[in-house]
Parts: sequence; structure tokens; C-alpha cells
Amino acid sequence: MMKSVIGRVRKKFFPGKGDSDLDEVYKGGAYAFLYRVGNMLAGYGLFIFISRYVGVDALGVFNISQAVLVILVMVGCIGFNTSIVRFVAEYRVKGWLSLIRSLYGTIVKYAFAVSLALAVGLYMWAPYLAVNEWEDERLIVPLRITAATIPFSVLATINVEFIRGLKQVHISEFFRNLSFQAVAFIGTAIAVLFTADEKDPVLYYGVGAVLTLIATAYFIRRFFRRESKNEKVSEEAPPVFSFKYHFLISVPMILTSFIQLINGKIDTVMLASFETTYDVGVFTMALKVSVITNFVIGAFKTIAMPKVSELFWSHKYTQLNNVMHYSTKVIFLYALPITLLLLIFPEFILGLIKEDFIPGARTLQIFAVTQLIHASAGMVPVFLNMSGNQAFFTKLVAVSAVLNIGLNLLLIPKYSLEGAAWATLAGTAFWIVAGALFIYKKYGISTFYNPFFKKAEDAHGAD
Repeated sequence: MMKSVIGRVRKKFFPGKGDSDLDEVYKGGAYAFLYRVGNMLAGYGLFIFISRYVGVDALGVFNISQAVLVILVMVGCIGFNTSIVRFVAEYRVKGWLSLIRSLYGTIVKYAFAVSLALAVGLYMWAPYLAVNEWEDERLIVPLRITAATIPFSVLATINVEFIRGLKQVHISEFFRNLSFQAVAFIGTAIAVLFTADEKDPVLYYGVGAVLTLIATAYFIRRFFRRESKNEKVSEEAPPVFSFKYHFLISVPMILTSFIQLINGKIDTVMLASFETTYDVGVFTMALKVSVITNFVIGAFKTIAMPKVSELFWSHKYTQLNNVMHYSTKVIFLYALPITLLLLIFPEFILGLIKEDFIPGARTLQIFAVTQLIHASAGMVPVFLNMSGNQAFFTKLVAVSAVLNIGLNLLLIPKYSLEGAAWATLAGTAFWIVAGALFIYKKYGISTFYNPFFKKAEDAHGAD
């Protein structure tokens, strides 16, 4: 009976049953959604646990360390954390296993070298950053632990995206964040039984990175062994491997990813320069709560990236238009009711976590609006990166980052947490609207949610 109800709901709101492309996105998105629910619960559990049993200041320390880690991991991946999804999906369809093996081995080698250099740099600069930039000596040890975590996190990230390129969503999504968060949560919970140290969440997050790297490396090794035994001669011979070719395609993606990370993390870093770690803790909790509005985007992006690449480069534009629309529809219809709850009951929701977070109510409302804007056209980055428009997207997010940084400098001193939130809203709205207009003008594909959409006959416009 339940299956029948679900089927009727899907037929009414998300038609396309029997369409293999849409079915693949729905199924993959559902797997990713479930894992992200688990990740969300582990993440919120970790945040709440830290704030209640270690302290709100400790939450601020953890989030500053996380902001630094995420930015440096993105640099360490040298752009291949995004492009490897496209390359693996494309080459596997063509049967180019030898090219996939060469690509993976070379990426790991270069990424490890870069990440090791970043780790050494952060370890040496940790005292300066803690004392001179953030005026808090307590950050020295957490930053040095973060430095040791960088190489493991970089290689684990490369592995997770490689697995996603294989369309093994249930595997990639488990290891993307859930394993990190779960180990950090469990480790911190055990540590609290003996002592409540602010560095513990950072330390055990690093342990999660190590375990994730080991597990994903084992999975990929098994993949190559299995594929080697079943390898067939491809109809089209693979080209000679060229790292330069792959790197040049990845460069705009690393710039885009890095700038997007700056957009996402610069408010936390800049807020730490103007306000206390307590304020940073309140701010990041408001942001963390608002992200529940939009984590479905991540679920659909996970499977949509290889699918969009496959459809675009196969010139199947009608199917591509349908995939883009129905993915956006699911994302928006999920986000809308949650956004309304966050707008109407921000104090109550934050108070459920801890009363200390109630001052972040207005900040939570601003972030909720930001996430709804993102949900209304959440597939813009996927389309631009997978369709060869990564250079344009890089320019777009660069302008957005400049806008975000400028507004943070202008608004944080006067409006504190809310000023940082308004800066994030403005930057996000800019790149989403501009990107959606570019896609529609060039390809005739609407990436904004349109309730009056009808299945396209041929969505491809002029190049």
C-alpha cells in the first residue's frame, strides 16, 4: 500500500517514470539523500554535543579549524575533486580503464605532494595565525592537528569523488562526510568521559579522515582488480595519457571550488577577526541549522554530475532539460516548507539546541532565505562544470567572492553576525541569478524552478 501511495505521489509531482535518465537520478538522489540525513544527524549531534559538554567556545574553535581545513583541502585537491567525476564517468563508458588508472595514480601523486606542503606550512604558521590574527592561543594546537589532517583529507576527498564518478553513490556518500562526522562524534563523546578538552573534536575528526582514506583506497583497489579481470577491448582506442590536458581542464574548477569555499567560509574567518569565538559558535550554529533546508541539493548533485556530463556530451539535450527541471523541482519543494519554519520559529528552534544560541535567530532567518534562493536554481554549478563552461563559472564566483568579502568588511563591524549573513546572501544571489541567465541564454535550458514546466522537445540553443 505504501509503495502504491509513493508511486501516485511521484506520478503526480515528478512524472517521468520509465525514463531511465530520470529514474537513475531519482534512485541515486534517494540513496544520497538517506546518507546525507545520516550525515546531518551526526553533524548536528556533534555540534550539539560540543556546545553542551565541551562549551560554545569549543564549538567556535572547532569551526575555525574546520574552515581552515576545508579551504586547504580544496587547494590540495588541485581541482581534481570536481573534474575526476567527469573524467571517470566519461572514460568508463568508453571502456578506457588504462586511462582511468593512469589518471588516478597521477592525481594522487600530485595531490599528496601539494597537500604535504600545505600541511607543513600550516603547522609552522599556526602560532602566528592563532596569536596575531585571531588573538587566541588556544587555537595553536587545534590548527596543528588540522595541519596533520590535511594530506589524509585531501586523498580521501579524491577517492570519494572517484567513487562518485563510478556512480557508486551509496559508497561515496557514506564516506563523503558521514564517516568523518561519526568518528569525531564518537571519539569526542568518549573523551568527554575523561576530560572536556577543546582540541578533542578536531583530533577525532582527523582520525575520521585517516579511516576514510584507508577504506576508500581499499574500495578503489578492488575496483581496478575486478575491472582488469573483466576488461574488454573498447571500440575506440584511448588517447595517450596527458596530465597537462587534464590539469588545464581542472584549473578553472579548482579556482571555482576555492572561490566558492571562500564564499562559504570567509564569513566565519572574518567574523573571528572582529568578534569572539563565542560569537563564531553562535553564527556557525545558525548556518548549520539553515543548511538543513538545502542538503537535498547535495544529494541530487551527487548523481546529477556524472549524468549531466553523460547527457550533455552525448548531445541528449531534451533528456538533459528534463533531468535539470525535475531535480530542481524536488530540491525546491523540499526546501520551501523548512524555510518557512525557520523564518517563523527561529528562536524556538535554536533554543531547542541551547539557549545560548537564541541571539542568532535573525542570522538564522537570513541564512534560511539564502538557502531558499540556492534551492530555486541549485543545479547551476553542476551544469556549468559538466558542460565545459567551467571558465565562465570561475569568473562568476570570483566576482561573487569579491562582493562577499567587501560586504563582510563593511557590514561585520556594524552589524556583527547579521552583517556576515547579509553578505553571504548577496553573494549567493548574485552568482545563482547570473549563472541561470547565462545557461538559459546559451542553451535554452531553465535551471530555475518553474511550476509550469512541460517536457521539452529540444532544449538545445545556439552555442
